[in-house]
Amino acid sequence: MAHQVRAGRFVGRTEELARLRELLARAADGQPQVAVIGGEAGVGKTRLVEQLAASASRRGVRVLDGGCVPLGEEGLPFAPVVEALRDLDAAELEAVAGPARAELGRLLPDLAWGSEAVAAGAVAGAGQGRLFELLLGLVQRLAATAPLLWVMEDLHWADRSTRDLAAFLAASLRSGRVLLVLTFRSDELDRLHPLRRLLGELARNRRVQRLELERFTRAELTEQLVELLGADPPARLVDDIYARSEGNPFFTEELLLVSGSAGPAALPPASRRSSSPGSSGSATAPSSCCASLPRPARASPSRC
Repeated sequence: MAHQVRAGRFVGRTEELARLRELLARAADGQPQVAVIGGEAGVGKTRLVEQLAASASRRGVRVLDGGCVPLGEEGLPFAPVVEALRDLDAAELEAVAGPARAELGRLLPDLAWGSEAVAAGAVAGAGQGRLFELLLGLVQRLAATAPLLWVMEDLHWADRSTRDLAAFLAASLRSGRVLLVLTFRSDELDRLHPLRRLLGELARNRRVQRLELERFTRAELTEQLVELLGADPPARLVDDIYARSEGNPFFTEELLLVSGSAGPAALPPASRRSSSPGSSGSATAPSSCCASLPRPARASPSRC
């Protein structure tokens, strides 16, 4: 039997979302907070952050969001900073730039004053410590006008400068209405991954809260299928998809698309759980089931 698949509402993660909203409330009261969200690819990190951002925006919180970009052995320098600041209105950014004006122009050369900074070599001339202090001041000025939620995604792809900035902000944000949210793929971290050092530093900071997203239980996956189908799914379909996706929400959607076109018989074989290198027996994302999906249904969970 073929199934009609529709876009579903956000399901599950009730406790995690409530915890993040509590941290945001503390930040809005002037107690800066840092949340670190880990989980395998496709487990729903981005969806969770999007839900937090949507509710925050409705409450008048300023939301900045940027992600790291994989580029060779090291990611693109300051990629989440550049992406986040580009979402700000140029006039508003200039109004709060203050002493960081020249450095911001170097980071964002498409700004009206950016060409001047590029010509002067502002960032190249400033030490990293000074640049971090200037960005901290910018964050605090932004938070002075409205509570600030700043999301940096995919830190497993971060370059050293971005990792150092995240560590600096987590240690230096001692006042201001700021919640800094950092996400990363736990299944990308072998024992020598450079992000492990940052995670160790953050674990020693009392203002940092760590959340690890697990795969859906069978009950949560059933709820996801109800939302995607708009009706109660057949028990066999739930069993087949749960066995193959192992509770990974992204792969659940992809597998449902396969079953929707040709029924459960079209589903690829169940994947086997395996431990990622350097991890303590944690299961990797069931990528083998995604590798078997037909081309129209397959998509890369670049931010999940």
